[in-house]
Amino acid sequence: MRAFAPKVSAFAPLLCALFWLAAPAHAQNFDVVLGNKTLGQMTFDPRGSLRSTLDNTPLGVFNGTFQSTLQTSANGTETFTGVSQSSRKSRKVVVEFTQGRTTGINITPDKERTALSDITRVPAGVIDPVTAVGKLIHAKGCPAPLHIYEGRRVIALLPQAAQQNGTQLVCPVSYNVIAGPGHLSPLRISSAKMTLTYAVSGKRQTLRQIALTAGIFTVSLNRTD
Repeated sequence: MRAFAPKVSAFAPLLCALFWLAAPAHAQNFDVVLGNKTLGQMTFDPRGSLRSTLDNTPLGVFNGTFQSTLQTSANGTETFTGVSQSSRKSRKVVVEFTQGRTTGINITPDKERTALSDITRVPAGVIDPVTAVGKLIHAKGCPAPLHIYEGRRVIALLPQAAQQNGTQLVCPVSYNVIAGPGHLSPLRISSAKMTLTYAVSGKRQTLRQIALTAGIFTVSLNRTD
């Protein structure tokens, strides 16, 4: 039972970020699901906070929380902060972006840093997870390719051909770590299949589910409202 649980935590920062801009004028709730088992929930606040809680993992071994925020200063600097806490470990990642460049990184504890936690090694053309969310949420059809930097690695999302089925639009997406370590040391998972499912009504498109498949396991975020 321990084999699948790390995959949930490994993708948690991205999964949390993927719904950041989805919240309207009231908080929304999502289930975190693996197979037929609900592992926890995510709550989204339109004032700029997101919190996920895993409280139903096998034997409680991987129970914990992840919270992320995005703040913009008067000079236009955007600060992405992600904090994860569990019985196994805790980590805080703070990344600053100014005029499209990564200008600051702070990760605690220091042992959680990677080679890509050095701003001189971060490639050009990356965006923060929250900006990436906006592009997914407001996409017309399937979103354009994205390169996301979250302080420890660069992830490429490369959408494939869309599948239209009546009022449902399904967008297969290739998920690849293209710089920095893969997820979940020492396994170093560097690729997964992502599926974005949108409900379509006229010109309106609403993201209803994100599913990530690594090996034989699929973790999904299912909107509950």
